[in-house]
Amino acid sequence: MTLKDLEQIQHNVDNEHIRPLVIEAIKCYESGAYRAALVSLWIAVVADLTSKIRGLAETGDGEAKTLVQNLDKALENQAVHKIQEYERDILSTAEGTLQLLLPREKKELERLNEDRNLCAHPGFLNEKDLFVPDAELVRTHLVAASRAVFSQRPLAGKRLLMILEQEMTSDSWPSDDEYFLSRFFRQARKSVRNNMVKVLIKHSLQPPKDSERTARRALMSARAIANEAPGTFEEGLLSVLENWEKSGALGDRQLIRASGGYGATAAFWRSIPQTAKLRLLQLVANSETETLVNEGFFMCGYFQNEDFRELYDNAVSKLTSEQLDKVLEESTTPNSFTVAIIDHIEDSPTFRLAESNLQRLRDFGGPLTAEDIADLYEAIKNNPWSQVRRAGRSEAILCSIFKHSTRNTATNREWLKLVQWLHDEGIRNDETEYLYDELLEMVTKETRNTAIVN
Repeated sequence: MTLKDLEQIQHNVDNEHIRPLVIEAIKCYESGAYRAALVSLWIAVVADLTSKIRGLAETGDGEAKTLVQNLDKALENQAVHKIQEYERDILSTAEGTLQLLLPREKKELERLNEDRNLCAHPGFLNEKDLFVPDAELVRTHLVAASRAVFSQRPLAGKRLLMILEQEMTSDSWPSDDEYFLSRFFRQARKSVRNNMVKVLIKHSLQPPKDSERTARRALMSARAIANEAPGTFEEGLLSVLENWEKSGALGDRQLIRASGGYGATAAFWRSIPQTAKLRLLQLVANSETETLVNEGFFMCGYFQNEDFRELYDNAVSKLTSEQLDKVLEESTTPNSFTVAIIDHIEDSPTFRLAESNLQRLRDFGGPLTAEDIADLYEAIKNNPWSQVRRAGRSEAILCSIFKHSTRNTATNREWLKLVQWLHDEGIRNDETEYLYDELLEMVTKETRNTAIVN
């Protein structure tokens, strides 16, 4: 290990009060005092784990609190055998009771303790056979202790999950995925991460106390993990779906929520048991649209599975205006409903509904493609009562949509086709208030500028 690596170990010590103990062990190593290095290193490990246990006790962990109370009592009474017992059991306590250590890490630190005992208790050996650790062994123990203890924050697995569940039900939970990832997921050990994704998936399918707010937060956090660590997400999803299907816990409601929440991921379709997939096909085909809306079937916006694509599109086509509003508000990908919104624009039976539908397109449609604009043109043109063209606010809303649309030759061409038709219809029907002059000027100017640039 280079000097820079040793400096990095010092830098990675999470607890500033433990850092001097680690530096002491490193200085012993650098000076060739390898026995002293191992003794000092073990002292730093015990001190750091004890500090972490005290931290857990202060946050309300009952088991940690009992350990701290017993240790403090032993220290106060100078009960040496109790203090020795605490030190002797600290690795088992940290790994089993508090989940501060992984089983592998416990074994590595047990080897450190064994070597430390050989260094600190020479009377156990013949003086000719004294244990003489070499630089490589000390280096290995330094790295193991740094990874398992010094660089870790003082949160046990169970405690971390408890804090996560508490925060997810609070009013202060931020909607930013980065908050969840940095505060909870990234700092957790692998075993805790595995448990975390399972807890989140379960809460998204069967929310505690039927809290839809908690369910949505759990869903968004699980999907953040799917982007951050797709392998961990898929393992957790597979475990939950398989176990729930075997136990009968994957009922109709859970199936709808699972497909609506995770159907946009290929991992879902690899994870869902075949029996559950067959049931889901029948369930989607036979369920009332209102049921699908209320259980979040449209949450992800689309399915990564061809077997369900037609069923999904058919379900979307049945959404009423009120249902579509709810879907758009709750969906994580509202711009995937652009086609459905345009269909509603075509079917608008009144001026006010025409304006509302255009408003939906502006608020949720996202940047329109040339194909979307061509579809919008056909929808407005084919509206049987000319309610869209002749609605009072249609031009203003279309101007706003145009401003936020993708600008290129293809989209400009479709916009020009649409606005020219609107303008010509106004002239043909002698409706001077519906000539769409403002939109025509905007589109014409943009088309001209694009042509000059190209």
